[in-house]
Formats: sequence, structure tokens, C-alpha cells
Amino acid sequence: MSDKSSGTGRYQKSVAAHERRARVIAGGVNSNVRLTSRPVPLTFTRANGAHIWDLDGNQYIDYAAGMGPTILGHNHPRVLSAVQQALQAGQCFAGQHELETEFAERMIAALPWIENVRIGLSGSEMDLLAIRIAKAVTGRQKVLRFTGHYHGWLDPLLVGPGAAPQPFGTPPVGPGQSVAASADIVMCEWNDVTLVEKVFAANDIACVIMESIMCNTGVIPPQPGYIQAVKDLCKKHGALLVIDEVITGFRLGLTGAQGFLGVQGDISLYAKAIASGYPMAAIGTSRELMAAVGRGEVNHSGTYNSGYLSVAAGVETLKILAESNPYPALQKSTLRLVEGMRSVGNIKGLAVDHVAGSLFQVRFGAQEVMRSRQHFVEQSDPARLMKFLDALQDRGVRPTSRGLFFVSVAHDDKIIDQTIEITQAALAAV
Repeated sequence: MSDKSSGTGRYQKSVAAHERRARVIAGGVNSNVRLTSRPVPLTFTRANGAHIWDLDGNQYIDYAAGMGPTILGHNHPRVLSAVQQALQAGQCFAGQHELETEFAERMIAALPWIENVRIGLSGSEMDLLAIRIAKAVTGRQKVLRFTGHYHGWLDPLLVGPGAAPQPFGTPPVGPGQSVAASADIVMCEWNDVTLVEKVFAANDIACVIMESIMCNTGVIPPQPGYIQAVKDLCKKHGALLVIDEVITGFRLGLTGAQGFLGVQGDISLYAKAIASGYPMAAIGTSRELMAAVGRGEVNHSGTYNSGYLSVAAGVETLKILAESNPYPALQKSTLRLVEGMRSVGNIKGLAVDHVAGSLFQVRFGAQEVMRSRQHFVEQSDPARLMKFLDALQDRGVRPTSRGLFFVSVAHDDKIIDQTIEITQAALAAV
């Protein structure tokens, strides 16, 4: 092991901090996704714009972006000001406030297929509320979900191959999970309408839940007509279509992946980019489907739901996204980076998977559009990818630990070009 990877050099303080933290915090992290960081889960001290700094003083161009939320960059001045103002008003009211109304109105204005909203804290929570609504409305119990998609860490949705963002091929179902809670889940491979037809023929399905662009196993687009075909099957069989836009919502554009693809679900789920990194998530659907929640029949509760500071951040984030329309510039910056990385990486076998908007996946494998989790696994070299990601990190570029990049409005041309140069140097090292 080199000095760098052992922590005696570049990451010395982070290694010491991790050892101290691991004595009192399980695994030294508070989210298992962070366990895969190397050489240890790093300790960060601050972030601003497109950059983040660790305890050793190392500066990184940050493409992890808080795992997606910081679409405006870290510490956007308008969001920061909104939160500072909200802080003076209080934190936890155990009641309602006008900001939550404004947030819901702005969300509905951006997403015309939504009529009613509920605000929560996490995507995992919204996923469970969605299937609870679907089961209540349809009177059925079965839920169809797809391998490679991720809908949170909670029972019953954390089941089957590729249900969680873990190393390729690792079964995510772990000890302590309820077998009974998962019994209602039916799984099949994504992007194959025939498989969905077979599931409907054999089961009374309450809902189908999916990412409309798969972003938790690579970045994989739906086959032409696929989502519409699934929606038609749902309608034919009296089931609901739930679209999980926790990652893509307000990142691909103001209308997210559903607007980009032109097919909307019955229930839509959002988190991450809606509040610039403050803890917040939302579910949107029709008044009819949300009615049972509003009457208190379908339970959705939480002390911290619609927390004042988070909603203040959410309102200001949606204001900025709607008023300034950063998406054309974001797309241009992302394409500049994607094309640059492809240019320097093609000869080394680096594939860059990009569908739309400001996120993409890197891997080592075939230069072709991925179709499914299985296809992605077959056309990926995770060991080589990890070496490449380590080399990027050592040179000051930080993507997520599985090779997913999020571009923000703070990544200007100079930063993009610097990233391409570092990519070339990192490839030479692996």
C-alpha cells in the first residue's frame, strides 16, 4: 500500500479522524453508501461553489455534489441568505407556516401533472408513502420494481439484486430486514416490456415504481416507448405508475426526467436538488390520489416534516431555477466535460454514459448505450474504475465513489477544462 493510500501522506488527518470517529460511530459513517470511500471515508471541513476541502487541506473539484443536491453549487448566496433569515424566525414549529405553501405552489407550477404535495425529509420516506397510497387506492398489495433501481434503504423496497448502490453484483439484502415486508415486491429486469406483461399476468399489481432514467446503476435511458408502454399496462390493469425522480427531479430541467421524456407517472417523488442540500423531499400527485392522506386515513407523519429552514432553502432554490433557467448553460457545461473526458479516455477504454442534463456515469467497458443493470455489470470493470477514481481524487477531482458525476452551475469552463486535464493524468496513472 502506498503512502497515499495508507494515509501517511495526503490523507493523514482524515485517516486519524476516521479512526477516532469509528470508535463512537458505527463504521465511522452515518450512511453506508459512504463506507466505499477510499482510502477511508474522508473528513471534510468546508465547501464553496464547485469546490470542497478535506481535513488535510486538500482542495477538490466536487462532482459528488452531496450525492446530487447541490445543483447551484455549495453555499449559493441567495439560498444561504434565505436560510439565515429563516433561522431568525425559529426552527421547529410543530405546525404550519407560509413557506410550505409557497414551496408547494412553486412545485405545482413547475410540474403541471401535479395537483397536491406532501413534504418530508428523505427520498426513502417518499417512496414508502407512494406505495402506501397505491395500495390504499387500489386495494392491492403487490408492487413491481426493477433491478438496478434504488428506492431507499427501508423495508420493503430494499430487495433483490442491485436494489442499493453497492459494488456491482453485491446482493444488497442484509440481516435484519423483514422477509414478510418484502413479500409483496415483484422484481424484473428493466427496459423489457414483455417481462412487465408477464408480471401483470401473474399478479394483482398495486403499482409499478421506477426511475424514469436509471441513475443508481450507471446512467441508463429507457428504450424508446418503454415508459409509455408500462404506463399503458398500468392503466389497463388498474395499477398506478410511480416515478422516482429523487435524483433527476429539477436536475435534468425544471420538469425533470418526466418532462424530458414526455411521459408522466401517477405519483412523482422528489428530493436532492429541490433544496440545495438541506434535508427535504416531496411527493406530488393528483388531489384524488392524495385525498386519503389529507383525510388522515393514509398515514404520513413526522416531527421534522416541512422544517422551516429546509423549506426556506427549497423555496429559494425553486425560485432561482425558475427565474434564471440555468439548464441550457448546465447542459452546455456537462457536454463540454462529457466530450472532453471521452476525447482523452476513449483510447484507454473509458466510457462516459450521458443521457441528458447535468449528470453522467464513467466506467471501463463497451462504448455503447447501456440497457439494464445486467448489461451494465457485463460491460463494466469495477476494479479498474476504482483505481481511476482513486487517481482522480489524488489529483483533486471528487466524483461519487461509484463514478457518478453531478455538474453544478458553479462548474465554469475553466473548472471543466481543468477536470479534463486531470482526467488525462489520472488515466495515464491507471
